[in-house]
Amino acid sequence: MMNKLTDNIDKARAASRERLETAKEIASDGSVAAREKMSESKARAAALLGEGREKAAVSVAATKDAAKKAVAKSEETISSSPLAIVAGGAALGVLIGALLPKSKAETKLVGGAGRKINETAKTAYEAAKDASRDQVNEMGLNNDNMRAQFKDLFGKAIEAAKTAMVAAQDAVKEENQGKK
Repeated sequence: MMNKLTDNIDKARAASRERLETAKEIASDGSVAAREKMSESKARAAALLGEGREKAAVSVAATKDAAKKAVAKSEETISSSPLAIVAGGAALGVLIGALLPKSKAETKLVGGAGRKINETAKTAYEAAKDASRDQVNEMGLNNDNMRAQFKDLFGKAIEAAKTAMVAAQDAVKEENQGKK
């Protein structure tokens, strides 16, 4: 009976060793597969990060190019019709000044002199407006041409800003995806 018990123990040990060896082989195979998958994932992540950086660089270059073109167009517009720009700036300044509310302190300190200054400024503004209108008409520029130039200039500036914003957002997204 003792021999039978010893035989059974030996058989159980042998079976346990076989199972242990099989488990080790399976674990080893799984470990190798996991390492391969991790290596592939790292390679894909590095490739995506590189592509993201390239796209960001292209977007930044396109934004810089658009901004340079907008600056060149602005310079061209200013040099081709400087009086119109000056007149527009003066009109904008007068408009902003007219929209600002008078303060009590201003009324108290300036008083009647303020009214006289205001009347003189209005007269000067009207004279400047008439002179600039005459000058613009002599140059062959009209309101439609000036509006078109301003519209084109501001449209390009807005496009440049949008392009810069999109490029920045894309670069941040791609960088954040690369970190995951």
